Formats: sequence, C-alpha cells, structure tokens
Amino acid sequence: MGTLLNTLPKAGFRIAHVQEWGPSDEQVAAMASLAEERERPMMLLVAASR
Repeated sequence: MGTLLNTLPKAGFRIAHVQEWGPSDEQVAAMASLAEERERPMMLLVAASR
C-alpha cells in the first residue's frame, strides 16, 4: 500500500482522501466471516487529482 500511495505524489498527483473499506457491525452480525476483513480491509479507496 505504501508503494502505491508514495508513487502518486511522485507522479504529480495530490492525494485528497484515503479510505480503507471495512464491514459495518450489522454486516459482521449477518455474516461472521466478514470479521476478518476488519484486520485486512477488502478495498482501498484513494481520491487523487493533478
């Protein structure tokens, strides 16, 4: 993840926001296997602009 985030500014981008998606309490209650996704998020959302 560090490689990706560090490469963006070097390429002229400005990072505006970073969010690691994780399941809500309700989602974990409905599907217990999602609990492990709190330790290693499924998605990383990055907003960047030039």
